[in-house]
Amino acid sequence: MLEEYPKKITLPDGATLTLRPMTRDDQYGLYNFFISLTEEDRRFLRNDVTDRKLIENWARNLNYDNVLPILAESEGKIVANATLHYQTFGWGRHIAELRITIAPEFRGRKLGSMLIKEIAELAAKRHVKKLLARIVAAREPLIMAFKRAGFVQVAVLKDYVQDVHQKSFADIALLEKELTSGTS
Repeated sequence: MLEEYPKKITLPDGATLTLRPMTRDDQYGLYNFFISLTEEDRRFLRNDVTDRKLIENWARNLNYDNVLPILAESEGKIVANATLHYQTFGWGRHIAELRITIAPEFRGRKLGSMLIKEIAELAAKRHVKKLLARIVAAREPLIMAFKRAGFVQVAVLKDYVQDVHQKSFADIALLEKELTSGTS
């Protein structure tokens, strides 16, 4: 399934990026990517990505059967991280969750749409039937990108998440996409 990587993609503006699975050697590059984001960009991420030990732990404990991280690189620098989180047991084995973080300079350039499509295809190859995305509801452009990619908003959970500083709450939009083999 990962034989096709690394893979070159071209954005509509002509920029060429490389997509590839994260490796253990990416811990410093991924850490640098996350700390380059603004505090506002990191505010509602699920983990404190400024914690170097957390990123080292992710790299050291890679298991593509549980979490498949696909990185986008430009000129050798990580500019996006898209992860596919599989539910490996229980009643949700047919569901996987998609998470995407993109560097500000690559937003609005269709990279997000290309990563959504890439991850959906990988999920379908693993026989995932539903792809889930949880997005802070105030991030309307991101929600629209997911909807253009075939996701449907199924709920909004009010005041569901708290920011990293535990000072404010935000609503979360739940979006899902039904997959079939070969879904794009």
